[in-house]
Amino acid sequence: MTETAPEHMWGMAGFLFVSFAWTSAVFVQLQRIVVSSVVCQWYFHRHDPDEPLVLHTLQASTVSALTRQFGTVVLAATFLFAAKTLHVIELCVRTVVSMLRIIPISLVTLAIGRPLHMADAWSSYTLVYAGFSGRGFFSSSRTVTQLLQQHQLMHAPVVSLIKSTMTCLGLVASIVFGYVLGVQSMQSMSMHSAFVAVGSSGMVFALQQMATHVLVCTVEALVVCYAIDMEVDSCHSIDVVERMARV
Repeated sequence: MTETAPEHMWGMAGFLFVSFAWTSAVFVQLQRIVVSSVVCQWYFHRHDPDEPLVLHTLQASTVSALTRQFGTVVLAATFLFAAKTLHVIELCVRTVVSMLRIIPISLVTLAIGRPLHMADAWSSYTLVYAGFSGRGFFSSSRTVTQLLQQHQLMHAPVVSLIKSTMTCLGLVASIVFGYVLGVQSMQSMSMHSAFVAVGSSGMVFALQQMATHVLVCTVEALVVCYAIDMEVDSCHSIDVVERMARV
């Protein structure tokens, strides 16, 4: 009984970790589809004098994401979870390769990292378009892939640039914030100075990553909206339903 207890503990820890990671992916994709719907409403209706309030659009988008589009969100979250898991495996492989110096690291990036980046972009833009049109995941995937490839927008470098820049800024801000609070805790002779430093750094980085995700989702939605504008050759149209039907 006591010999198998550690195995059960490791199994339970693994299950809880996977459940937390997958649930986090669901929340991330919920945020993506809501943000994309709000951006779409603003982009195509910003010249409409009867445009609804942003709060009303946000409420309607959230209800739609949690009801009739929730299956699409869950499927997209599963793809995201798989992509992030493979990304962790890629980092482990790159670490081993760099230590053993078997093959160039660039080959690992080309063989594993590049396809993962393309799959991540495909999943993100698919969910963005699903939030626009209300279609299913695979139907949206076919349409948005053809649309973005036609206008050479599938791998817009601005999205990767924003992710990298904001992540670096978040790391710097979290380290500085944690260091300042840790020093203050040590000066006050607190026994929990290390916990304060690590906890504050983690909270700052988590909040910064949430803001980064909103910004990236906004840019992704604008890219798709711009592609639709180019496709129908009617920039800033307010008749979004008609434009979507043509794509």
